[in-house]
Amino acid sequence: MRSSSEAAHPAVRGACVAAAVLTLVGCASGGGEDSGTTDLPPRTSAAETGAFVGECGSLTDAEVYERSGMSGLTPVSRNGIKCRWEADGGARYVMFTWYRGSPIDRERSVAQGIGHEVHDLEIAGHRGFSSQNEGFCEVALATGGDFVHWLVRYGGGVTPSDPCAAPTALVEITVEKAR
Repeated sequence: MRSSSEAAHPAVRGACVAAAVLTLVGCASGGGEDSGTTDLPPRTSAAETGAFVGECGSLTDAEVYERSGMSGLTPVSRNGIKCRWEADGGARYVMFTWYRGSPIDRERSVAQGIGHEVHDLEIAGHRGFSSQNEGFCEVALATGGDFVHWLVRYGGGVTPSDPCAAPTALVEITVEKAR
């Protein structure tokens, strides 16, 4: 049978359980110099962040339509870090993503790991890469501790002779407009 104080104060009982769990976790983690654990690398500091590229890489819808060379695009999502324009129900699209505090080499490794053809590139002193596979090309460019990424999916079996020309042009404009 419970005492009236246990039944009357479930919040106190929950706080005691939480304190016990934290104590056990603290004890299990060691904390001594010879614990064999390593500290996590520090997060990217504000000083390491890249240039401010603005919503959609600071490009207007008209600039995206013109540089992508795709007809029938319509904006379907837009926010501070990702924008997407689609045509033909999403079979063809252009997408911009701004990766804040994220290593570009991880994105490159993913592209290589799934079998895309990857090439180094440099634009306005910024290193990056292009990655392509049948029907699309993506271009990523580092700006300090960040990187910007443009992807063009051509769809419909119609791919230009240089599928990376459009995303490269989009990245170039983004870098030109960066602050």
